[in-house]
Amino acid sequence: LSGNRNFEGRINPHTRANYLVSPPLCIAYAIAGTVNIDMEKEPLGTISDGKPVYLRDIWPSWEELQEIERKHVLPAMFEEVYSKITLGNERWNNLDAPDTQLYSWDEKSTYIQRPP
Repeated sequence: LSGNRNFEGRINPHTRANYLVSPPLCIAYAIAGTVNIDMEKEPLGTISDGKPVYLRDIWPSWEELQEIERKHVLPAMFEEVYSKITLGNERWNNLDAPDTQLYSWDEKSTYIQRPP
């Protein structure tokens, strides 16, 4: 799975094993059709002429990533978002929230519970 929550049952209650990987690796495992693969030694698959395709064949170089970043990740994108990040929005600013240092646990909650 690709995400930020790798605890058991996150995707499905019957899922007993999760692997947290970057989105490109998630795609590579999907291409391979298994997570039981040594991507440095085993091919992900083959092309039409039977030639094996390894992760190193499709993984972008540092230079390719830098070029994409230079073209498409612009400082203005971050400046616009982060200049207003502490302002919130009307709905967020109107939430009723306690002004305390510690979280006030609701022992009756079935959603958020104190860890054992």
